[in-house]
Amino acid sequence: MKNLLSTLLILSISFAGFSQKTDYKIKMKIDGIKESPCYLINYFGQQRYYKDTAQFNNDGLVIFEGKEHHQGGIYGVYTDGKLLFEIVINGEKLIDLETDTNDYVGNMKIKTSKENQVFFDHLKLISGKQKASQPLRAKLANKETSEKEKKKINDELTAVGEEINTYRLNVVKENPNLFVSVIFKTMKEPKAPEFSEIENDSLKRLMKYEYIKNHFFDDVDFSDARINYTPLYHNKIDKYFKSIVYPMPDSIIKEVDMIVNKAKANDEIFKYTVHHLLSYYEKSKIMGMDGVFAHIGLNYYTQDLAYWADSVQIEKVQDKARKIFPLMIGKQAINLTLLDTSAKNWVNLTKDVKADYTVLVFWDPDCGHCKKELPKLAHYIDSIKTTVDVKVYSVSSNHNSEWKKFIVDNNLDFINVAVPKVVYKDQQKATELILSGKTDLKSLNYNTTYDIYTTPQVYLLDKTKKIIAKKLDTDLLKTVISKEEARKNKI
Repeated sequence: MKNLLSTLLILSISFAGFSQKTDYKIKMKIDGIKESPCYLINYFGQQRYYKDTAQFNNDGLVIFEGKEHHQGGIYGVYTDGKLLFEIVINGEKLIDLETDTNDYVGNMKIKTSKENQVFFDHLKLISGKQKASQPLRAKLANKETSEKEKKKINDELTAVGEEINTYRLNVVKENPNLFVSVIFKTMKEPKAPEFSEIENDSLKRLMKYEYIKNHFFDDVDFSDARINYTPLYHNKIDKYFKSIVYPMPDSIIKEVDMIVNKAKANDEIFKYTVHHLLSYYEKSKIMGMDGVFAHIGLNYYTQDLAYWADSVQIEKVQDKARKIFPLMIGKQAINLTLLDTSAKNWVNLTKDVKADYTVLVFWDPDCGHCKKELPKLAHYIDSIKTTVDVKVYSVSSNHNSEWKKFIVDNNLDFINVAVPKVVYKDQQKATELILSGKTDLKSLNYNTTYDIYTTPQVYLLDKTKKIIAKKLDTDLLKTVISKEEARKNKI
């Protein structure tokens, strides 16, 4: 826990609040705690940061006070290496709470604070419903429970959920000016109509899905920066892109544009949205999602829009995005012309390689992973070449004896090409090769052209040399080709 506290202190950042002429005071008495430091922890998206500190006295009383109110949001009360509970801060002059260590939430008494009275009434309701539902959930998990009983239990649990939703809606209706109402509205998710007039079940499921997707953010106020200082906005966009949006780059990019345009209603919301989605898709291991990163980087992480980043950060993101953009799935593969093993023929990827599928692989004989993957790839290609029209354009960095030996030893029956050795020794020779039209700069600098930072790198191209898939190993290549063949056979 000491490490966690240190991390929170390191991550501490100052967010602009709103000034008040009068002082604010947060007063909390917790029976069972004596003489220990207490910290207010604020959310920013999914992260939590150290915001303020005070000291419990011998009677368990701690007071936070000052002249500048903290940004409205949900804050954690943190002490002795653990988060005790959360409170709502929203510009109230005085927040006065009292509880004990036996049950922080259940025994909470709100002496002063309308926001927290409503907030903790809700927490107590949820806690009570959860406890009451435990026997039902235990029975549902029991293997001996019949399907008929399970359906009845699920109906009962659904009714509990509806009851909680109704409670929240009533809070919103009765307290429209409270931030707690904004919280409940942000939490709300759309419920699709039954579409009972539609008989086709598949069409009905599609209609329900489209309804939920189209209405998922209806109750989110993108102009209200306070939602960014709760975990709710992050959770909302996280669920949308992980569970709602169809997981294809083109579909995701369309939805990214929609969300980012909504987020422009508030600078802080815009900042978090762009930063979070950029980071999420940059780290994604799913094929093709780097294209989403490139789209966000090129369109939103710019000098005009990314006000929070300096020019060095912006250029770094832009440079990476520019490299990725021409390599996105669906783009035309960048043409290469390199020298074959005979050192006599320059093979042009686009003009000289004719096949329904072209496997474009970048590798080097001194790469440990390549030594394992290339023979495996060769075996797979050999096993399908009588039934599938496929060729391999195999690119290496150095046209040397070690490269040729590996090709022979491992029966790499590919179109094997490499950068000639003379290019590395004599820059003038490289210039002559380019000027003579035998090759070009993009081919000789293929590592930069195709953003090859590790090997092997495997692309699958279609008959017109458009990119079908990338960042493949042999097993995934096999799956992709099988799906492509199945798709073609259905047409």
